[in-house]
Amino acid sequence: MSVSDTMKPFVPAALIDFTDVPLVAVRELATALKILSDDLQVMILAGPLSEDDLRRVEETFWQRCPRDRGRKVAVLVRFRSFLEACRSRSLQTLIAAHGQTAVIEALAVAATMRLNTRFGFNPQKIARLVEPALRALALTNARPIAA
Repeated sequence: MSVSDTMKPFVPAALIDFTDVPLVAVRELATALKILSDDLQVMILAGPLSEDDLRRVEETFWQRCPRDRGRKVAVLVRFRSFLEACRSRSLQTLIAAHGQTAVIEALAVAATMRLNTRFGFNPQKIARLVEPALRALALTNARPIAA
């Protein structure tokens, strides 16, 4: 092994392109939301959260999550953007009508949707993607059980 092999330039693992935040697993985003509140529907319908609440979530998530720094940053950036999108009228209406099911479906969309931190998530696009899933779940739950 030569000296040049051991002296490679340091590239920080947490380097993230904030014009295209990496996708995350739904369970990672759900973990951050769970830290904030056990009653997801009430928490999201309650309105804007304080910076102290968000800092508490970030600190707890940072300690609990075994992922690398870059992944943690991506989850927390998506988390803040998700909460901001949930303040929109379209998502508030869906959450009020469908409860925790709408929150979970919106969370799944937010984990995999393209995110530019300058613009945030498009709440109407999230709502358009969540509505068919909610309709499908309603149909599944409305089917009579065969005897």
